[in-house]
Amino acid sequence: MSKRPFGVAETHGMLALPGVQNQKSSDGLNWRSLYMSSQTENPFRGSFSARDPLVVFHQKQIIGYMDLKRDKQVQAPAGSIRFVAPDEPFEAELCEPADTVHLYIRQEIWNEVAMDMTGKEPSRVPFDSRLLEAEPMLAMLCMAGVTAMNAADPDPSFTDHLARCMASHIMAVHQGVRPVWRTSDSGRVISPEVVRAIDYIEANADRSIGLQDIADAAYRSPSHLARVFASEVGMPPHRYLISVRIKRAQQLLARTSKPIAEIALDCGFTHQEHLTRMFRRHFQTTPAAYRRAQRAG
Repeated sequence: MSKRPFGVAETHGMLALPGVQNQKSSDGLNWRSLYMSSQTENPFRGSFSARDPLVVFHQKQIIGYMDLKRDKQVQAPAGSIRFVAPDEPFEAELCEPADTVHLYIRQEIWNEVAMDMTGKEPSRVPFDSRLLEAEPMLAMLCMAGVTAMNAADPDPSFTDHLARCMASHIMAVHQGVRPVWRTSDSGRVISPEVVRAIDYIEANADRSIGLQDIADAAYRSPSHLARVFASEVGMPPHRYLISVRIKRAQQLLARTSKPIAEIALDCGFTHQEHLTRMFRRHFQTTPAAYRRAQRAG
């Protein structure tokens, strides 16, 4: 997650529009995962470039246009939510004053939640902007953010959780996203982040990879991934990597006539002695003896 505070310069710039009366914002609160502001907006018309995902909470009914090209007027009741998808520019016109709360979810957080829920690259998961006319859960989360913003000493870690909660709710309830889980051979339920780590290990077991590489592929910190991986898989990532290499070496020893030194390198071991040491630790025999036994059988 980004360590820099999420500031107004990263928003669409609506607070700088003429006549906007800014009541409160998260500027200066050191929030990293989201940016929030509450304001009274006067009538305006404008085009806005793509930014991080935006949630607009309408505190009273408004009338305006969210798609000027289609000339489609929108009447949004009090308590409704306008969601603007990431990487989506838009045009808008507000026809009368409105009291709103703007909440931006940092793109990095959105992507991590999307990866957790789908197991896919976020760019492959389509998201649509839309008006949510009755959304008590998001409204409640928005007001929780307002409460934190107005607190005497707001806790930035609370807003980290709030951003993830809002992102997962929007994806699950309004974007049709369903979490992808996997079950291991032992019946353990494997979370999407660990699935990504396992897939990366199995695709790169022949290379020299470390915990940082695996964590990067899972979009997690090394310490977090190591803890969750061990809990769900029953062994740390490094041991799982060794087990994958050993299994592949077994197959090559039994099915091919390749020299053992070549098999060791093909499976990601640094040299033949490395393979022999790991093989003996797992099977109490050497690769050469294992090959002879397979051929004799």
